[in-house]
Order: sequence, then structure tokens, then C-alpha cells
Amino acid sequence: MSSEAAGIIADLLARGHSVRFRATGHSMYPIIRCDDFLLVAPPVRVVRGDVVLVLAERGLTAHRVIEISDGMVMTRGDNASGPDPAIETTRILGVVTHAERDGRMRPMRTLSGLVLRVVRLFGRLR
Repeated sequence: MSSEAAGIIADLLARGHSVRFRATGHSMYPIIRCDDFLLVAPPVRVVRGDVVLVLAERGLTAHRVIEISDGMVMTRGDNASGPDPAIETTRILGVVTHAERDGRMRPMRTLSGLVLRVVRLFGRLR
């Protein structure tokens, strides 16, 4: 995705609009797959287990919140071997509410710690 497109998405979310765009990459497999469309809403309340959209150094990144503490948030891709560097909560652009694949909307539910571990194990086995 171009930096111009990322800027437009960030601006729309900051203005209170939801956005829809095509995901790339495999870091959230199997929950989010490359070429899924993501529906992202502006952040109202972010909790551990939410999939959030942040503007990371590599660009827009949708990863799961694994820890929130003292104004900082740590995220991790479900299929990643380790966490991302901690960022300020103010860098959260939105919360992924749904992933669309093959015309079907799949809600992104907040996952508990046990479910997160099962998802990561499944990702390693593939």
C-alpha cells in the first residue's frame, strides 16, 4: 500500500469514519489472510485481544493487542514468532471489526489468552 493511501486511511479514521481496504501479508494467518478486505472502525475502547490498525515503521499494520500498560501497547501478529516493539496508544488508528473473504464478513472477536495460544500453535503447524 502506498504511503498516500495509508495517509488517507489514517485521516478518515481520525475524522471518525470507518474504512475498508485489502490486507497484504501473512502475519495474522489464519484469522486474516492476504487479500482479505478489512473493515476498520475508529478506536473507542481498545482491550487486550483486539486486532488494531497502527501506523508502524513498515506502514499500516493490523496486529493483535497482547498488552496495554502505562499508555503503551504491545501487539503481535497471530502468525508471528514474537511481539512488535511497544508503541504509544495514541498511535492506534482503529480497531479491525471484520475481515471479508469470498464475500463473507467474518467478525474479529476479542480473543482470550488461551485462544491466542491455540491460534499461534495452529499457525506454526501449517
